[in-house]
Amino acid sequence: MIAPFILGEAVDSLASNLRRASLAALGFIVGIAAVVSVIAAGQGLRALIVKEMGSFGRPTSLVAQPDWEYLARTGWKTRAEAFDSDDIRAVREGIPGVSGVSPVADFRFTVKSGQRSRVSQILAVASDYFPMERLELSRGRPFNRSDDESLRRVAILGSGLADLLFGPDGARPAADPVGERIEIGDFGELEVIGVLEKEKASAFQAFSDYDTTNNGSLFIPFSASSRFGGDRFAYSLRIEAGDASRVERISEAVLSTLAIRHGTWDGQPKFAVRSGKSALDEMGKMTGLVTALISAVAGISLLVAGIGVMNVMLISVKERTREIGTRKAIGARSSWIRLQFLSEALIICSGGSILGVAVASIAAFVVQSAMHWENLVPAATPLWALAGSAFIAVLFGFIPARRASKLEAAEALRYE
Repeated sequence: MIAPFILGEAVDSLASNLRRASLAALGFIVGIAAVVSVIAAGQGLRALIVKEMGSFGRPTSLVAQPDWEYLARTGWKTRAEAFDSDDIRAVREGIPGVSGVSPVADFRFTVKSGQRSRVSQILAVASDYFPMERLELSRGRPFNRSDDESLRRVAILGSGLADLLFGPDGARPAADPVGERIEIGDFGELEVIGVLEKEKASAFQAFSDYDTTNNGSLFIPFSASSRFGGDRFAYSLRIEAGDASRVERISEAVLSTLAIRHGTWDGQPKFAVRSGKSALDEMGKMTGLVTALISAVAGISLLVAGIGVMNVMLISVKERTREIGTRKAIGARSSWIRLQFLSEALIICSGGSILGVAVASIAAFVVQSAMHWENLVPAATPLWALAGSAFIAVLFGFIPARRASKLEAAEALRYE
């Protein structure tokens, strides 16, 4: 029964000096809010990077390319080998668990429709590319296997390119791009069969003119790229695993298949396969390290707040010396006195921590609502904040509590 009584005494004591207690708690409000905000910023940065990574931000995504690192280490003495249609077929049909495969080749040409033109990025891809990249069409249809096999002269436009080529102006009204024909450089005409949904602008576009969306791009069947000056091979192969648990096995199978078809360089594979899982792990380590370092800096404010609480408690001990002496004279034990002062320190620190978490959580909620991100404050953060505040309360509240408990009743009663 003594513990609730001591806790009540601690609350009454803080209530009688509410302004002092509030000022002591202010340091914890600021410190905890700073630490939680840094953690939320780290979560937000990770979410932003994953979003910008596109398909490579998914653990089921893989990218196969020539081993550029090996070529660079060996002084480019060996020529990089590319993927051809037989490689693509071998990966798609010969490796269990692969749900999609698409080569990716890109080049830039002038795209024209009547008097309108624009130099655009042209991506030569297979029919699997659009579901793999989660690209939706607002009009028309995506590529199919028949488009690839027959080298059909068809194209899919990004929304921005479609607006530029077929949007309204003073000379003509807006036209539906589907079914219309466009020209690529001097290589002939294509029929537009689809238009992509408009993608939201990248967050990085606020700092750069580089557009990471597909709004200004044009897509053609990979097999038809040879009709427009391209080659029927690519240096990048996108692969989608049907299950994240099979990514490692599929990666090894892809390397094995390519080694059988292309051989090796003195036992060194000619190709490298990177998975979205490994990229996410590396990115998680990087953002985690940055967050931890900044959190450590922000955590210094908690130490400062702890010192402030200790000073406030020491002043309180000095002002209440006669009270402590009176309580000891009527039978209060030293352990009770020590526990009361520790309780006061714990209440100050915990109250400040709760308010600090609330302030940071409200700020994070506003940001995540505006940016359409997932929850930025991890569920365990409030528990860690309270645990940290309790540790600091005990650490910095122990000296004042010990000093109060060591006071002799007779000397304390004579204190003026």
